[in-house]
Amino acid sequence: MSNIAAASKLRDKYTHFRILVIGRANAGKTTLLKRVCNTTEEPCIYDDQGRNLRGIHDINRPFAFASNPKFIFHDSPGFEAGDKDQLMAVQEFIKKCANATEVDDQLHAIWFCFTPDVSRFLFDLEMDFFNQERAGKAPVIAVFTKFDDFINQVFDMDLGDDENRAAAKTKLAELQTPLFKCKFPPRAGVCLEDMHNDGAHQEQVKQLIEKTAGSLNNLALELLFVSIQQNNLELCMKYAVKQYTLVAIG
Repeated sequence: MSNIAAASKLRDKYTHFRILVIGRANAGKTTLLKRVCNTTEEPCIYDDQGRNLRGIHDINRPFAFASNPKFIFHDSPGFEAGDKDQLMAVQEFIKKCANATEVDDQLHAIWFCFTPDVSRFLFDLEMDFFNQERAGKAPVIAVFTKFDDFINQVFDMDLGDDENRAAAKTKLAELQTPLFKCKFPPRAGVCLEDMHNDGAHQEQVKQLIEKTAGSLNNLALELLFVSIQQNNLELCMKYAVKQYTLVAIG
């Protein structure tokens, strides 16, 4: 059986794509997920019996949006409070998913959301998370939200708007260096801004989707992930062409 045939057969076993979202308070996680799912509705959080627990956030409680239920999310607060129990809870959740025998119970990706703060870019427990080996194969994508706020933090009155943007990008890249030098760094990173603006998010969501898909190292998951996102037809077509090409040369 060719690799593409095997991937397509495995793809049929998946019914949804599961993402753990980690982030500090006010990191814009809910806004981000709404943009990814192309909706304005609030998420539905379910217990083991499928009952809606709206308003209750627990890493072990999956939630989804009715407009795109094939994306399953789990939410964890960030580690800025210095609570080691929170870090342990995240590690245990990742381990539990890694040990799952059913593909639908496995964790497929982790989005770690940062709100760039020039005064303290990384917290100790965040560095611990990326310096400790994690169970499973779910890639971590570093998502730097609210870049527009970061520009204001480093704004120089003597510079023009374009120069301030360039300076902020340079400063952000500099602050990211310790993160990507950790023992188990993010597989990729993406910078987002103005996600609350209806006209600004489509291209940025596309970048996040592409970065995530490119980090999976699993064609079946790539095909699933891209096929269920509803924001970008061009991206779906790109992966459809990729699949067709692999079939043709396989």
